[in-house]
Amino acid sequence: LLASAFVAYMGPFTKPFRVHLMENVFRPFLEKEFRKISNGTGEGYTFPLSQNMDVVASLTTNADVAQWNADSLPADVVSTENGCIVCNSNRWPLIIDPQLQGISWIKQKESAPERNLKIVRL
Repeated sequence: LLASAFVAYMGPFTKPFRVHLMENVFRPFLEKEFRKISNGTGEGYTFPLSQNMDVVASLTTNADVAQWNADSLPADVVSTENGCIVCNSNRWPLIIDPQLQGISWIKQKESAPERNLKIVRL
């Protein structure tokens, strides 16, 4: 659930705000909802959330990340997270790319004519 929330909502945000949302909004919300399921006490119920969940590790593999880096995606954390968002989205992901390095990676990745790639800068 946390990984799907990440893919759905984190693209347009900076790294500090992504961390804030995951740690202070999404995770507490899920813990509260799981407590409701367990009759409100949480006793005898194991919450299906890892304490130190790594969204990138859940959404991709080291081999995928290495290939992205070889294909010109920068190796920084935000770019890797953006790669996870792009590769796990069914439609048109919105990502923050302040250095415009991700655009070249996306152009290369989606360059087939049948993909009809359009890039919009706001």
